[in-house]
Formats: sequence, C-alpha cells, structure tokens
Amino acid sequence: MFDFKVSTHNHFDEACRKFSLAHNMVALAGQAGMKVQTLRNKLNPDQIHQLTVAEMLLLTDLTEDATLIDGALSQLQCLPCVPVNEVAAEKLPAYVLKATAEVGQLAAGVLSQDKFSTACRRGFVQNVNAGIRCLTLAAIAVQARVHANPAMAGTTDVLSSIGASLGVV
Repeated sequence: MFDFKVSTHNHFDEACRKFSLAHNMVALAGQAGMKVQTLRNKLNPDQIHQLTVAEMLLLTDLTEDATLIDGALSQLQCLPCVPVNEVAAEKLPAYVLKATAEVGQLAAGVLSQDKFSTACRRGFVQNVNAGIRCLTLAAIAVQARVHANPAMAGTTDVLSSIGASLGVV
C-alpha cells in the first residue's frame, strides 16, 4: 500500500544527537533502567550499539520528546508524529496561532540572506514539524467539535453522502 523508501540522509542519527544534547543522560538512564554509558553509546551514531524500538518508545514516553520518533519517521521520508492525546477542543485557537507562528518563523528564515548552516536547517525542520503538529491537532479539534454537536454531525454526514453520490470527493 505504501512505498516507503529509506532516505540517504542521516535524519535518525541527527535526531539521536539532538536528543542526547537536550536531556540529562544520567537521570534519563536511571529512569530507563540502563547504564549511562550504554544509553550514550546507543544515541551515538558512531557506535555499533543502537536503540531498539522498545527503548526508543520508552525514552519518548519518559521525556515526552518526540525527537527520536520524528527522526525515524523522517528517515523513512514520512511526516512527523502527532501526539493525539494532547488534543483539547478548547485549545483550537492556540493550535492555529502556534501553527501560524511556526509558518511565520519559517518564512522569515527563508527570506533571510544568511547562509543555511546546519543549525539553520535544523531550525527549519523544527518549525515545519511543529507547524504540522499544530495544524493536525487543530484539524482533530475541529472534527471533535463537529461530532460533539449531533445536528452538525448529521448535517456533515448528509452533505458527505450527497457529495459521494454525485461523484464529488
């Protein structure tokens, strides 16, 4: 169904580096039940030891930082993950404003005449990923609002059915 292709870029390696710099390895290793040096080795792309999927999920759960999963998805040329457990219909304006702010930062960076450094590129990727997350959360919040109101949900279903019967998708 999907044609996944592994990227030739080292997105996951960069995610491991970024993750290790963003967190206290001593405390995190203790929480994860592993030795500090083992964790450092697994997050170091130059070492032969690598994170297992279970370890990646555990570290993501402990830190609530999706960097490792986003790196793995990016390696497969997929969009970033969206933690749908964060969805709250009352946060819809915040999601939309945050997405707009991320797009604005991205636009400002693109218009800048400075050279694209590695840090600049990482910033762009972070802006894009955050924007995608916020837009997806906004879409889910809107969907929840529609289905929370039975009359609106019924109207939406009727209009979708009419559109489908007419061949409008």
